[in-house]
Amino acid sequence: MKCAAIGNGLFTQTTPEVRRIVPENDHNLPIVKIVYEDLQAQYQSSLTAAVIAFNSKRKHASYVVLGYLVEELRDVVTYKTFCKDLEDANIFIGSLIFVEELALKIKAAMEKERERLDAVLVFPSMDEVMRLNKLGSFSMSQLRQSNNPFFHLIIHFYVKQQYSMWSFISSLYAH
Repeated sequence: MKCAAIGNGLFTQTTPEVRRIVPENDHNLPIVKIVYEDLQAQYQSSLTAAVIAFNSKRKHASYVVLGYLVEELRDVVTYKTFCKDLEDANIFIGSLIFVEELALKIKAAMEKERERLDAVLVFPSMDEVMRLNKLGSFSMSQLRQSNNPFFHLIIHFYVKQQYSMWSFISSLYAH
């Protein structure tokens, strides 16, 4: 596995290269490439640990993971690397994108690749990037259609149960 630090990050003491996990693919397994963006460096440690565990078992696939902190995308070179990494990614995961300038940059990069990607998972964030969510053929843009089962599920939880968005989000991070 390759995981290296080079140079000094824009807002941290790291660069995106620290969060670049590339396993040795000596078992000729399919490679799944995941690009993610997060707000803070400590959140990436759980994802890194999970990917290392998946890669150690090497049953179905090898996972390449490339992580970016949202503030690092202000840097022109880092943003170009982010866009390049998205070009052959299978999955994009983003969270906590609440700075409009950065949300628009991520949206611009994602719109070029969204249809090709197997999954785009962004939560919670600004509407501009939340609308990019998709899982296979399911898209967030379909959510408001009254015959959509996800629409009915959300109505149940948010209207009938009167859950607020923040209590729902808090419950996700509680486990």
